[in-house]
Amino acid sequence: MMLSAVAAIVAIAVLAVAWLFHINAAMQDVPEGAHRASPHRWTKQQLQDTYERVKQKPVDFTKLLPPRLGRRYVVVGGSGLVGGDIVLQLLQRGESPESIRIVDFAPINRRDMLEAAARCDFVKADIASRSSVETAFAKPWPGSVAKLPLTVFHTAAVVRPQERSLLLYHRISRVNRDGAVNVLETARAAGADVFIATSSASVSIVPPNFWIWPWQRSPTNYFQVADEKDFDAPLRPHHLFFSNYAFSKAEAERAVCTANRDSFRTGTIRPGQPIYGQKTDPVLGIILRTGDNHTWIPHVVQTLSTRATWPSPISSSKPPSPPRATTANPCPLVPAAPST
Repeated sequence: MMLSAVAAIVAIAVLAVAWLFHINAAMQDVPEGAHRASPHRWTKQQLQDTYERVKQKPVDFTKLLPPRLGRRYVVVGGSGLVGGDIVLQLLQRGESPESIRIVDFAPINRRDMLEAAARCDFVKADIASRSSVETAFAKPWPGSVAKLPLTVFHTAAVVRPQERSLLLYHRISRVNRDGAVNVLETARAAGADVFIATSSASVSIVPPNFWIWPWQRSPTNYFQVADEKDFDAPLRPHHLFFSNYAFSKAEAERAVCTANRDSFRTGTIRPGQPIYGQKTDPVLGIILRTGDNHTWIPHVVQTLSTRATWPSPISSSKPPSPPRATTANPCPLVPAAPST
């Protein structure tokens, strides 16, 4: 009887270990869907050739800039990566420095902004504080631009993708959700008629489930397509977001889009890839500063440089006109352009 019990315990232990090995193997594998979406791997030679080509002829986006609109602009988070580039591109397309105001908690320290952005107004503010935001917006504008229409870009955020517990949610919601609402309502009170906020494609991502059955090849939700279908559905509960960061962005974009009116056009943009490009950015900047970097996840599909070496554009067709927002549908989805 004792031997039978011991044998049963050993058998269960062996099965448990085998199950864990199966889960580990599944986590190391690239799902078939990912292979189909990105079937070609870059070689070291392709990376080196691309680097040399871009080094000799840097990518120039100035020819893609829209024309000068002659408006006032408040860029909240304008000292950072996204907001800073918005400021620079506004200047590059001919907007006057007097018409641009940078609102940020941190001073400007990007080298490419020290000269150009020095001509723009800078106001230090904590967007978690309504009074601080109101003070930043209430500062008088130069007389030459004071009567121009006002556009507000909101790009300030706290990024803590590793935090998942609701007990820590206040650390990020006070900025990403409450701060966005503070800026939104202050912008509306200040007479802005356009408000654009930066969200995240991670809003649509649900957490993967790695505890798979022995007959399953891949974890559930291991490979996902980031789209906007979730926006037309009720807001998911917190545990169905991959982190506090994504949940805070989801709550913020609902608040922003709900505020849309004919006299106050609001919308959000969900960047679909990590945003990088400066030595101060948290994606590639830290790698450039560190020098030697190691990775233990070689199976992860890299999509940052997708199509970078392709000779043809993603689409040669003229994109359709964006649908008009209405009170009933404050943030209509923009149809994707047909790919070639």
